[in-house]
Amino acid sequence: MMNENIINEYKTAGTIWKTVRNELFEKLKPGVLLLDLATFAENRIRKLGGEPAFPLNLSINDIAAHSTPSINDKATLQKGDLLKIDMGVSVNGYLADAAFSYCSEKTPLIKAAEAAVAAAIDAIKPGLRVGELGGIIEQAARDHGAQMIINLTGHGIDQYEFHVPPTIPNIASGSRETLEEGMAIAIEPFVCEQRTAVRESAPIEIYRYVTDRPVRSPDARIALALARDTYKGLPFARRQLTSTLSPVKIALAVRELERLGALVSHAPLRGDAGTPIAQAEHTMIVADPVIVTTR
Repeated sequence: MMNENIINEYKTAGTIWKTVRNELFEKLKPGVLLLDLATFAENRIRKLGGEPAFPLNLSINDIAAHSTPSINDKATLQKGDLLKIDMGVSVNGYLADAAFSYCSEKTPLIKAAEAAVAAAIDAIKPGLRVGELGGIIEQAARDHGAQMIINLTGHGIDQYEFHVPPTIPNIASGSRETLEEGMAIAIEPFVCEQRTAVRESAPIEIYRYVTDRPVRSPDARIALALARDTYKGLPFARRQLTSTLSPVKIALAVRELERLGALVSHAPLRGDAGTPIAQAEHTMIVADPVIVTTR
């Protein structure tokens, strides 16, 4: 059983997430700079008393996840782009991880993704098998004319940690693992027109601290300390280091640290070329009834 103080930390993170989500939605229109969206969201999270749990993910069309603007990025949202906005908020390490999709033109995929999450929320209770939950998510998407990205899943959440057990499939599976009361989890279906999988792509902008390593470069030591102490092992973007290091020094430092195994990268995840993908996601605490912190 999760104690009330921790539940309140999760709820506070969720309240910040909802506030910034609403403000972001007002800014979404063709022509907006993606970098402006990311900068706004990350600064607002801090102003409201949280910390970004990861760089704002802004993934367009056939990119499902892990895309964020680069340093001095000039990319803009185009008319008809299907944009996934995945945002994380940390309050003392307790996380709100949730996402929504936007398109300036009507697409049934957004409604399908939202329906899949809603069906999961209605079904979640202690003791539910995650394999059964995956089938509920998948069927809801199918009922709205959509199919699933089969190799992306929901996941458990812990303090300063994403992607802890349980792994929650978005398709029916034989998994007998069950949800336990007090688990913090994120449900995040990704839907498209045809059942498919995603693969790693480029360019890579997001990294995460793994462990200390002996490094020769002073700039690499600075970057490593920031990854460990400022971001506390949560993902960060190269652009978030520019207040301390120049873009060239960041590139060299990150390359060295990844080669040494001190950092790992999170590559953009891309589906079939030209196939749009929608995402919806909420963070919740398993209970009866379920506590959804980001809705």
